[in-house]
Parts: sequence; structure tokens; C-alpha cells
Amino acid sequence: MPSGAYSISGGKVNEGNTGGNVFRPNIWSKEVLMFVKSNLVLLPLIRHYDSDVKSSGQTVEIPNVSGITANIKSENTVVTLNYNTETKTTITINRHYESSFLVEDILATQSNYSTRSDYTQAAAYAIAEKVDNDIAKVMTAAFTGYGAFGTAINDNLILTVNRYLSENKAPRTDRSMVVHPKGEAELLAIDKFVRYDALGTGEAIKNGKLGTIYGSVVYMSQNLVSLTTTVNEYSSLFFHKDAAAIAMQMTPRTQAQYKQEHLGWLVTVDVLYGVTSLRPGFGFVIRH
Repeated sequence: MPSGAYSISGGKVNEGNTGGNVFRPNIWSKEVLMFVKSNLVLLPLIRHYDSDVKSSGQTVEIPNVSGITANIKSENTVVTLNYNTETKTTITINRHYESSFLVEDILATQSNYSTRSDYTQAAAYAIAEKVDNDIAKVMTAAFTGYGAFGTAINDNLILTVNRYLSENKAPRTDRSMVVHPKGEAELLAIDKFVRYDALGTGEAIKNGKLGTIYGSVVYMSQNLVSLTTTVNEYSSLFFHKDAAAIAMQMTPRTQAQYKQEHLGWLVTVDVLYGVTSLRPGFGFVIRH
């Protein structure tokens, strides 16, 4: 008898496993993962230590190797030994967030919409937003800030933080600028970033894509730190990949369980990770 069918024997109904119910959570897990990834901006731009904690562990200990000096070698003398007392950076895996909901049978039966799938996407977005905002808060708290709240981002400010990254020996590659939507509008108002004659292209004018500025890729995120006050405070970020680090022990997952006492499906999306600043001198806050 095919799987999922049932038989009646001796007045009893014996039901087999329903293939659709077995595989359904796995299918939704893939949908959730894709949805989460599409809404994360900061997560791919920082250093990852995910593999170190995939199987177990509550912290990741990262040794910090400080610089050593070059010394003059004088004739008939021994070399000068460098001796450093090294430190470490610890990522504590202590951020476990979840987003859950219950779809009762009556709603699932009477609704014309895929309620469970729609709410799963909403829960995934809540998790994505939380992760990105968490990273933004850690980076904003750790980085030195430049510029003034209430004053638009300008070319000189970008040049200043870009210079300080170079002075702090941040590599030229893997630099990113992530701006609040207000910062995006302010950048689009800077002529040299959008003019045909300055760039040889009008892509920023046609579709709002900023591309790269001084070799750094520019992104927009609604999850950056901002504060509504008399003078609204926006904190955009200019940083190298090694400025912050994350160890994601459990990537966003979805689990579903039928709850007979509620006559409905309980669905939970959760994630487990730790995040910290790694090289604070490799990142700056742009206040505007």
C-alpha cells in the first residue's frame, strides 16, 4: 500500500505517514533561509567565525597578534628581541532570538491565502532585522564618530574617515559604507557622485545605485542606529571587514509542530550567534 494511504482492519483505522507533512518543514526552512539572507546587509560584510562553533562551544577566543618593531643591528652585538604580551578577543554566543506564531485550523481552512507561509516570511524578516540591527548597535558603540548630527553627509567627511582607515592600516580591499536611507538621499545630492561628466555614467541618477565611492562599496540599510530627537541623529558606518566579527552557531531555522490543544500549527523561527567589535580602529561612525 502506498505511503500516506490508510486501511480499515478490524474496525480500526490505521493511517500511514503523510509524505507532505514530513517534508513540509524542510521546504519552509529553505524559504526562510533565503528570505533572511535577502534582508541582511551588515552580516556578509564583517568577519565570520561560524565554523568554529558549529558543533559546540559557548565562546570563540581570538588571539590578537600585536605589531613588532624593526631594530638596528650593530656590529658585534646580539639581535634585539621583540617581546609582546598578547591579548585576545572573545565572542560570546549569547544571542538567541526567536519569532513564533500559531495558525489555528479555522484560519487555515477559511482563508484564501497561504497564511502559514506568509507569517513564516514575516517571522524570518523579524529575525533578519534583529541580527542586522544587533550588528549595527555593536559597531556604532565601538567605533569613533565623525561629523555632526543634523548635518548632511558631505564629500569632505567621507574623505576624512577613508583617510583614517588608511592611517590605521586597514586594507584597501573589503571596505564598505552602509548608510541610512537619509544618508543615501544625501549622497545622491552630492554632484560628483552622480554627474555624467564626473563618473562617465549616470547610473546613480537613473536608478539610485551608488556603486562605489573611493573604492568602497556603498549599501543602504534601514537597520542602522538612529534616534529621533529635536535634532534627529543618524549613524551610518564606514568600515573594513575586520572591524567586527560574528560567530553564528545556528543559522536561522524554522520548526513547526501541530498543537492539538490549540488545534493549530505552532511555527518558530530562531537564530543563535555572538557578535563583537574585532578591530575598532578599522571602522568609523558617520554622524548626520
